[in-house]
Amino acid sequence: MSNYGFIITRHVNSEKTNKYWNQNVKLIRTFYPLRKIVVIDDNSNQDFVKADFDYSNLTIIQSEYPGRGELLPYIYYLRYKWFPNAVILHDSLFIHRRISFEKFSIPVIPLWHHIYDEENVHNILRLVSTLHNNGVLYKKLIKKDEMVLNLNITNENFDLCFGGQCYIKLGFLELLETKYHISNLVHVVRNRTDRCSLERILGLLFYQEYPKLGSIKSLFGDIVKQPRAFSYSFDDYCNDLNKKKVINSFVKVWTGR
Repeated sequence: MSNYGFIITRHVNSEKTNKYWNQNVKLIRTFYPLRKIVVIDDNSNQDFVKADFDYSNLTIIQSEYPGRGELLPYIYYLRYKWFPNAVILHDSLFIHRRISFEKFSIPVIPLWHHIYDEENVHNILRLVSTLHNNGVLYKKLIKKDEMVLNLNITNENFDLCFGGQCYIKLGFLELLETKYHISNLVHVVRNRTDRCSLERILGLLFYQEYPKLGSIKSLFGDIVKQPRAFSYSFDDYCNDLNKKKVINSFVKVWTGR
């Protein structure tokens, strides 16, 4: 069994968005020619889904949980255990530099992070209510005024995992499932608002079981500090690619889907 593989969440609703996963897979094949790739399709319009090539060592899963988006890689990774370690990506992320994931010894690290901001905290708490051992999670999700006096507050801070994208060891994910039953989230994560809450819940769970993330945070830094974050389109990316001016080693594009 290979040391790690890639899991991509796909949602295709047009000819343009069909280009995303194809470009994603082509670039993974360029830099990681022997690694297994799993594409998890989240409710795509199959009229638009078409592979540019007959990709080798690629598995496509048609999810039975429409709209769960970023949660799906974790659900299916727990079910199928394809490889010991996984790199979890969106279909709209394009790799332009090889990172040696085989050398990673840490159990988990987000690709990008952002400070936990209590956005829609009531919805976050609603989702967390489905998890086991959630008492300690509640305490960290609700920042009380008296915590300002706590000299160790910096050690209690955690960050969200942007888009649920990360490197994670199967053993670490299984620990989260055993302790918190994170697969319960599949019954309550159903829309974009829930998926935004999921980013914060994943960040908390990762920190809770691997506190060193408080200092490591992520592989590429704060997502809001990335060049043209939240405004960089696939057309922008294609223009930069043609000019050989790709802005990052891992390039995320944004689209309304």
